[in-house]
Amino acid sequence: MRAYIEPIMTAVWFFPFIAAMITLPYMVFQYWRYGSIPLLRTAVLYSFILYLMRAYFLTMLPLPSREVVAGLTTPYLQLMPFTDWVLWIRDSGFVLGDPSTWRGLIVNRDLFVLLANILMTIPFGIYLRYYFGCSLKKTILLSLILSLVFELTQLSALFGIYPRPYRLAETDDLITNTLGGFLGYLLAKPLMRLLPSRERLNEVAYRRGMHVSVTRRITASFVDWFIIGVGMLFLVPSIRPVWALLQQNTARSWLLAFVILYVGAVLLYFVFGEWLQKGKTVGKRLTSLRMIDDRDNSRPKLWQLFVRYAILYFAFLPLPVISLVSLMFALEGDSPDLLLLALFAVLMLAFVAGLIWVFIGVINRNNQLPHGAFSHTRNISTLPINEEMLDKVGQPFPQGSDPLPPAPGQGPMLNA
Repeated sequence: MRAYIEPIMTAVWFFPFIAAMITLPYMVFQYWRYGSIPLLRTAVLYSFILYLMRAYFLTMLPLPSREVVAGLTTPYLQLMPFTDWVLWIRDSGFVLGDPSTWRGLIVNRDLFVLLANILMTIPFGIYLRYYFGCSLKKTILLSLILSLVFELTQLSALFGIYPRPYRLAETDDLITNTLGGFLGYLLAKPLMRLLPSRERLNEVAYRRGMHVSVTRRITASFVDWFIIGVGMLFLVPSIRPVWALLQQNTARSWLLAFVILYVGAVLLYFVFGEWLQKGKTVGKRLTSLRMIDDRDNSRPKLWQLFVRYAILYFAFLPLPVISLVSLMFALEGDSPDLLLLALFAVLMLAFVAGLIWVFIGVINRNNQLPHGAFSHTRNISTLPINEEMLDKVGQPFPQGSDPLPPAPGQGPMLNA
């Protein structure tokens, strides 16, 4: 059992890193396609990724040393189908007319390996039918392809890392894995009666997407700042004053260079850039958002964008950072305990400022956060209206099944 438990635990340990890598692209795609990220859809998809990692690690781990593999003389390819089935019956000593031999047919390592290969892909068949809506033929084909990927990876000596294959690639694995996908397809039917269908998930996602959530706006900002960060890597050497400051290699010169780049990025990308693109940035386009003038739903004015982003990026968000940097310079050379106390004070300042920020958004008439309220701007969804889907989501949901937030004006949803 240890040979099975260790690969599974390894997949669990690696999963958070893989999840962190795909989260932002996944969020961007969901917002671009539906305008929201339903919890159940996300849980199903991430569990599917974790399952694939476990299945892959089970076929590859544990990894032996190169020296051990170089000394192997065991076969690494078995093309004759049903060889494992024949060996299972033969080695068990099974005789049809002798009931005393029947127990050996069940309590047998060969049977355990066959069943493990079948069980490994049963979840794959369930996912394909329930989440991806695959037909039986497509499920069987994809299960075969998944198994073929595993076997070819083994046959390639883990893509040439080892001098020769260290595991046996065999036709029987293709058969048992494909059988597991087929059984998973059959088992998915009763499960689908308990869980909402994919169509239902799409309906809920589309209805949620009609509202602009805080996480949707934050995702758009992450995309924009990522683009700005990548652009800075190529542009900084060509900006002579900034490059000269960086060459001085002191804390103050680096801080001044950062302030110049930060202010320039906000003004050029968010203020002028968004104004020229009629209320859109790259992040907003990818998450189906657009900025408008809240008074007449028109294109935002240049002064409105300046007020909005000056409040957000020059006043609120930098406040804790500026306070911390100022304290660090003021306490330079003092005791570490005093510096930790100052850090705690800055964190408390950020927490209180955040509470005040949200409180202002809750009490004003349109539930607008300060930067949106003072600039008279807000984000709206630009998702294309699907009339068929709109008819479905316009109908009331069954009692107790509507997971959606209250409509604007009926709860503390904050607009920006």
